[in-house]
Amino acid sequence: MKPVILIIAVLLFSLLVSGQEDLVIDKVSFEGNSSISASRLRDQMIMESSSWFKEKILGKQPVLFTQSLYKEDIKRAKIFYQKEGFLDVEFSEPEILVNKKNKVEVTIHITENNPVTISEIRFEVDSAHQLNEVLKKREVRKIILQTKASEEKVFRDETMQRDKLVIAEVFYDSGYPYTKVTSDLNVDTLKKTTSIDWSIDRGPLSYFGKTSVSGNVRVPDKSILRQVNYKEGDVWSKKKIDQTQDLIYNQGNYRVASVRTQLGTSPSDTLPITVNIREAPRWSTRFGVGYGREDQFRTFADIQYLGFFTNTGRLNFYAKHSGLEPYNVYLKFSQPSFLFSFNTLTLYPYILRQNEPGYKLDKNGYSITFLQNFSEELSTSIGYIFEDVQLDTTNIAGIDNVPDEETYYRKSGLVFGFTYNNSEPILDPVQGLVVSFGTKTNDVIWKNEIPFVRMLADVRTYAGISKGIVLALKAKMGGIVRTDDNDFIPVEERFYAGGSYSVRGWSRSDLGPKDEIGTPIGGNSLFEASAEFRFNVGRRLKFSVFTDAGNVWHDSFSYHFNDLHYSSGAGIYINTPIGPAGLDFARPVFDTESKWQIHFNIGHTF
Repeated sequence: MKPVILIIAVLLFSLLVSGQEDLVIDKVSFEGNSSISASRLRDQMIMESSSWFKEKILGKQPVLFTQSLYKEDIKRAKIFYQKEGFLDVEFSEPEILVNKKNKVEVTIHITENNPVTISEIRFEVDSAHQLNEVLKKREVRKIILQTKASEEKVFRDETMQRDKLVIAEVFYDSGYPYTKVTSDLNVDTLKKTTSIDWSIDRGPLSYFGKTSVSGNVRVPDKSILRQVNYKEGDVWSKKKIDQTQDLIYNQGNYRVASVRTQLGTSPSDTLPITVNIREAPRWSTRFGVGYGREDQFRTFADIQYLGFFTNTGRLNFYAKHSGLEPYNVYLKFSQPSFLFSFNTLTLYPYILRQNEPGYKLDKNGYSITFLQNFSEELSTSIGYIFEDVQLDTTNIAGIDNVPDEETYYRKSGLVFGFTYNNSEPILDPVQGLVVSFGTKTNDVIWKNEIPFVRMLADVRTYAGISKGIVLALKAKMGGIVRTDDNDFIPVEERFYAGGSYSVRGWSRSDLGPKDEIGTPIGGNSLFEASAEFRFNVGRRLKFSVFTDAGNVWHDSFSYHFNDLHYSSGAGIYINTPIGPAGLDFARPVFDTESKWQIHFNIGHTF
């Protein structure tokens, strides 16, 4: 009897949809999908809602409804559900309605049923051993923390693949490049549970053999091999291979730097390593022009020469012009692997003119900096900086009769900073954390030249709420203080707030202390915070809504959180090869000032 009913239902469905064939789909909705959002289901389907925005702005052709298209989409949605652990998901016949616009509205009914959960996870190594018999406690803990977190949770294919990679990576890093990882599922269809048995075949323990270099013409082998962080005869490790590749590439002289292990057709306990190099051109140039609301017309040129002074030295000549920097010219010499494989020395002489809302000045100087990249996430810098500064006395925030010591002065001191960044992807992060801190001291060598200490900390975090939606948060805090009895702080070292990359809704440097005629004079304490939701509304288009807060105060390390200024707004961005570019529209809230500000940005504000 059931087959007859099924045949009748299929016939009725065919008759029902035949009248709606080749009509534009106006709306696709779901009912019963309590565990998986409608947006994730739509990502699996070709059927999609039509709209004026998609057709006219994004240039998308409307999708026509057909029975075959519906069946293919349901098949994809069912496979997606099963990968998410819902093996018994059911899709009822859809509701199909032709609306007043003569377009089709499709409602898909879903019965998810209970998902399969993971009841137990077991491991066996070489068909005879447990993890703790063959690995160190640290490696065992890494596997257990990763895989056991899945117990009593819904079984997902994606989780299985991730766990498999983690298990294999641990054994690769322990000297077993031939490791094979397989799994066996034991599903209890009545209890809707499954146990997972992981089988690991290690193969032989292997060691690093000889390392050879190929493809290099200008840079000698010894300069490349300095970056290798293992020795011949050491236990082989994939982690060390990856680190070596990063260290070589970070020398900055190569388009390609590939470090590969030569695995033979049969397992071997000694593995030769090859480093394949493709050198970058000795001369390279970059030019650019643009326009921004704050810096107005801007242009720059950057000329690089590789192999300057040493085999791996880099020399850059850079020149820039904009409304904020009428001229900015510098030479920068970089010597990678100066003391250690992860260390870079930079020498940086420059001349610069700044034209800010509260001041104008000319300065020249130089810096010597040591950069350390300890890992992909963590880097530090320490250096010395010297500057001669000449203020334009007619443009110092409207202050008359400025003392001579405050119009021309020298600065010399130490700078230190670190950055931890595990956010990804780099240009448009959707997850991760960025923490940076910098401090600067003056009056280290040149005594009685405006001694001060300046600090600035910045924390940013990114969280993917769902596919295509990211929550970005930022907090920034800074302070500067004189270390003698005087209270003058150089205007270019003070803090300013407001503008495209600060508190949007205000113009550049518009927040904080001002003089009698309303010109910004900066302050000695800064706090800023931002929260922003970013939405993908197409392959290349993004939309954002945000709230910013912040202020600057005169006293050093003095923060009055009841005296913050707030703004809210929205932005629209287009993805480009150099990151998102677009407009932010913002205005102050809870404030007597309420004018809209338009900010043009290349890249996210944070």
